[in-house]
Amino acid sequence: MGKLILTGNMAYNIVKEYIQPFSDEVKVIKLPISIAAFITPQLVITHLKDMDLSSFDSIIVPGLMQGSTQPIEDALHVPTYKGPRYASDIPLILMEPIPLSKTIPADKLYLNRGIEEFDKIIKKISETHPISPAFRIHSYNIGINYPPLILAEIVDAPKLSLQKILSKCKYFLKIGAHMLDIGAVVGENNSRQIRNIIEEVKSKFTVPVSIDSMLPDEIEVAVEAGADVILSLDAGNIKELKGLPKDRVVTIIPTNIREGLFPKSPNERVKLLTETVNHALKIGFKKILVDPLLESPISPGLINSLETFILYRKQEPKIPFLFGAGNVTELIDADSIGINAILACIAVELGVSVILTTEYSNKARKSIEELSIALKMAYFAKYKKRPPIALPFNLLRAKNKKKFDPLSYESPNKSIMVTELDETYIPDKKGYFKIWIDHENHLISVLYYQDSIPTILIQGSSAEALGKKILTLNLIQDPNHILYLGRELERAEIALFLGKNYIQDVKFNEVS
Repeated sequence: MGKLILTGNMAYNIVKEYIQPFSDEVKVIKLPISIAAFITPQLVITHLKDMDLSSFDSIIVPGLMQGSTQPIEDALHVPTYKGPRYASDIPLILMEPIPLSKTIPADKLYLNRGIEEFDKIIKKISETHPISPAFRIHSYNIGINYPPLILAEIVDAPKLSLQKILSKCKYFLKIGAHMLDIGAVVGENNSRQIRNIIEEVKSKFTVPVSIDSMLPDEIEVAVEAGADVILSLDAGNIKELKGLPKDRVVTIIPTNIREGLFPKSPNERVKLLTETVNHALKIGFKKILVDPLLESPISPGLINSLETFILYRKQEPKIPFLFGAGNVTELIDADSIGINAILACIAVELGVSVILTTEYSNKARKSIEELSIALKMAYFAKYKKRPPIALPFNLLRAKNKKKFDPLSYESPNKSIMVTELDETYIPDKKGYFKIWIDHENHLISVLYYQDSIPTILIQGSSAEALGKKILTLNLIQDPNHILYLGRELERAEIALFLGKNYIQDVKFNEVS
């Protein structure tokens, strides 16, 4: 028994090429339609109803076919499923068969399967690895055997309204954060605001909350308000804070801020860390994170700070690390997605337990989501003992790994090369639109103006859905305006996906 794969005229030769290694068990049929995505269940039924299908155990239709394959199966009495959306992924379902779906493309199923497998791995590790010598915080295990947790910082929290802080908390948790960090304002004592913020956040969310401050006053009120994690203790403030509850997690850093001491040499940092950690253990702290302090590239130097992590890890092979990824992503003018991918791999290799990051600047937007995926990818690769490639998780956004072959087509009777833009503008009598995006709520907003008066606000996250709703509401009539609106809505959706700014009427490469 074999598989029957269906495709259209244009993709036929490409599909044949990809199934060549499996030609003994797979047959491909070209349906009388140019583009595979235009195949319908009825077309399949009509074309195959008189064919002997007894030698096939399943029929695979293109993943881009609309609707369910159930009508095909009912009519032809052969199990029928959706294959991948792209021909280059066909070997995926032939080399490593997975249960296919009647409604979901196979390549999407492969991703879902990866998430399920990752969850099973974490469950297995939790059941087979003891927590000691590390610890638990809420429902999370902290230790080198477990995947790193993401601690999302709300920078300069006392400067923000409670409403804004809670909105950020909700957004961070939605996109992958495990814990929330309330960042203090350096050089200020905002103890009263810190207390209110911690209490409010703790009342609304059930995740661990940390206070990011060096001031004993702010740390003490934060702990009283319920903070679970303290960032940070050092040689300068630890004596004053020795009375803190010993059930809280404390982060130790290699400084003495009170005396202006911040060693530059990795060996000196390790020595100071060792002394401060030993002091913390001596006065009763049991839940300790060590943060050797990740620094910005070039100046003061990323490699120098990583050397401190490596030296201390060799000295203490099991102590949990905190890793400040935001110190890198915020201090380099490069897209954060690749930076977060490599930082996640470094963190997993070092056995980091908590990654602290921010989305303070626009260029760092989506860092939490990026790290969430990157850490799964890196930890999955570590578990499988392989490089982070060809896994169910990836962070490819601007570039593609898959090969997309150009489709062949017959030469048309006429060919037109467009070299100049017709900038003629005629206002649509129906009205006009203002478009903007909201990354925090993942929304595209379209405000319709009629006679220069804002009339209807239409919101959503799909350019196609918004465009069709606007057409349904009969808000537009000029073909040029329809073309323009479709283009702008698609640009807005792509900007939302990439975490990029969107400015109506400004080209993608011109938006800084």
